[in-house]
Amino acid sequence: MTNADIFSKIDKLIDGWCERRALKPLRFILRSYPLCSGLTDEWGELLDSLKDIKGLSGSELTSEEKKMLVELVNAVEDIVYRRPG
Repeated sequence: MTNADIFSKIDKLIDGWCERRALKPLRFILRSYPLCSGLTDEWGELLDSLKDIKGLSGSELTSEEKKMLVELVNAVEDIVYRRPG
């Protein structure tokens, strides 16, 4: 998954959360997104936010959003830990 794909999926999640006023996942994602410099530290913060959403906001997420979060966590982990994707 490219960076553009990752950002597009995050934007889609944010749009859905805004429409539903799902404040808990928004609170977590907005602490680390959008990225400013794109350095590894920022990607690590984004990964932490995505994991927090997945673990702490599950009741506010649709099944599609949960699936998308798993994909995003895996993709961002690949970037943070420099795994070939």
